[in-house]
Amino acid sequence: MHFLDDYASARRQFRQAAKATGARLMHFELPGHHAPGGGDLTIDAAWLGPERARRVLLVTSGMHGFEGPAGSAVQCCWLEEFDGALPHDTAVLHLHALNPWGFAWVSRLTENNVDLNRNFLDWSAPAPVNPYYRHVRESIRVSDMSVETLARLGAVQQRLALELGPAAARIAVDYGQYEDPEGLSFGGSGPEFAHTVLERDIAPMLAHARHVGLIDWHTGVGAYGELAILPIDGAGSDNAARIEAWWGRARVNNWKRSALEDEIERDPAYATLPQLKTGQMKQAIARWLPGAQITGAVVEFGTETEGALPDLIFVTLYERWLRFVDRGDRMAPSHKRFRDTALQCFAPRDGAWRAFVIETGPPLIDAAVHGLGKLDV
Repeated sequence: MHFLDDYASARRQFRQAAKATGARLMHFELPGHHAPGGGDLTIDAAWLGPERARRVLLVTSGMHGFEGPAGSAVQCCWLEEFDGALPHDTAVLHLHALNPWGFAWVSRLTENNVDLNRNFLDWSAPAPVNPYYRHVRESIRVSDMSVETLARLGAVQQRLALELGPAAARIAVDYGQYEDPEGLSFGGSGPEFAHTVLERDIAPMLAHARHVGLIDWHTGVGAYGELAILPIDGAGSDNAARIEAWWGRARVNNWKRSALEDEIERDPAYATLPQLKTGQMKQAIARWLPGAQITGAVVEFGTETEGALPDLIFVTLYERWLRFVDRGDRMAPSHKRFRDTALQCFAPRDGAWRAFVIETGPPLIDAAVHGLGKLDV
């Protein structure tokens, strides 16, 4: 079973699997919002192992709602296979559906149009400025989703890539911006729900740990059916060396890029541009836990196929159009093409792809637990 595209069913499966292991279960309810059908929206947590373990592996899913089914499936599969054995002084904490609204309502973003993984800033300081976002700000403001409009937007994207170069064009649309609440990759104007939960409730649970591991499950990056491992502080770091010991140097470094990613990395300007997006959770965890050594990665199950860019543009712009122009029922039959395309882009129903996720993900958790257990405390 494991792969459940419906949030409520996925949540129920996660809690049942966690309860069967004897995990300590917690949940954090998103106030003022409900799932389709009226159910609660929550971030659910399952703690396995000693309460004050000095080594803790944090495993998260559903940062981006579209991607929730894959991360949830891996967590549930691992929990169902867990035999209760952990290394000495080691615990595992699963957080399920960091963006419950997005998972439930088929959106990458939160209920506030925020890309959650651009929201984990220190909000006491000024937000960073994306110098390239101005190139797309007005072109995304469309009043319809007709074939003609989508074709025009595709042409705009191609022109932008030619004028700025592929790497800068990617930064414009994907690296986060804090000036346009109705725009793309908006990082918010203050902490989102998951940001608050992690800082207020989860970080104190980890404050005693000497070593904190992180696996943040995502989909999208990498060629279709490829495992993409993105070290939390980039290649060549001490952290990257530690996760290479967990998962193998070749696997960490030599994953196959999609055609678009390969084009971006071949851009001569690529090496001179920022390599880390702003406001990511992995950066905040290091800030919140200064006494711990953080080891881990964003782990992506690749979904990008050649020629998929028009579908990605369609999903991205349709999402914005639904929020700010149509403003109707996101789950209405008239929006089925959007929902189906979003799923195809980020959680394909292809049986082989889903088998790859289930076969690949849980052993990575096992290897991380084993590697974390070897670190000196």
